[in-house]
Amino acid sequence: MHRLLGRRLAATALATGVLLAAAPALAAPALAAQPAATRHHTAPTAGRSAADLLDALTRATEVRYADAHWNWTAWNDSTPVTGGADQPNYQCAEFVARSMAAAGLIPGLGPNDPQSDYFTYQAPNGKVYDLLLISDLPQYHNLYDYLMDSGVAKDIGDHPELAQPGDIVVTYAGPGGTKSHTGLVAQAATATAEATVDGHNHARLDYGYHYFAPSHLVQLVPDAAVEVWTWAAEQELLHGTTPGGGTGSGTTTAPKNLAPRLAAPVVSDPAGPQV
Repeated sequence: MHRLLGRRLAATALATGVLLAAAPALAAPALAAQPAATRHHTAPTAGRSAADLLDALTRATEVRYADAHWNWTAWNDSTPVTGGADQPNYQCAEFVARSMAAAGLIPGLGPNDPQSDYFTYQAPNGKVYDLLLISDLPQYHNLYDYLMDSGVAKDIGDHPELAQPGDIVVTYAGPGGTKSHTGLVAQAATATAEATVDGHNHARLDYGYHYFAPSHLVQLVPDAAVEVWTWAAEQELLHGTTPGGGTGSGTTTAPKNLAPRLAAPVVSDPAGPQV
């Protein structure tokens, strides 16, 4: 127990230190490349607690990545596609996962790591997750499974009025009302407009929350960065795994069958392009 507590404190210090050190890069000038009509403003830092600042920085980092990559052709190809165009090489779950990785919410994985590392992400809990997938396939642990297992977020149902930048929207338009699509909340609702969402395949920037209906809001937990790194430290201690994309050590629980998706010319969600 004392060792777990020590790891918890260490993880908290690490997450707080890393993100607070990044504070200058997340100030308003860092968002200057965004169109004025869609620019996202961060709240003033004066008088805010360290926890509130950490949460704001985490969310701002996710949204900044999403706004900068919403129309990319592929994760490593910045050639822009037109709004609403297909992005078969850079689909919805990968887009959300990379936005989260940019904010340090997927231990051992960075936003510029190869797509194969997202396909077989070895998590600290010993499981292998396919972070390119949001659809429900029994042989895979998908992005939603990672969100729930890691405790970095919680599903609160269809509550768009509670959406905050950096939260995740999951669409349930698949067979039998199953998961079919996902996107990242870019702006909270205002008195005159609903929350907006950035998404991939098709390329979407600041689309209204209800465009992605029927949906659930998956909220980041308070101090999400601290929570996920604490979870990683505890799970690593329990399972002896090193988080990462296919290069970790220790025992992992792999998907039951990789062949059907590896055989495809492009790694993609089998549900196909959505909304």
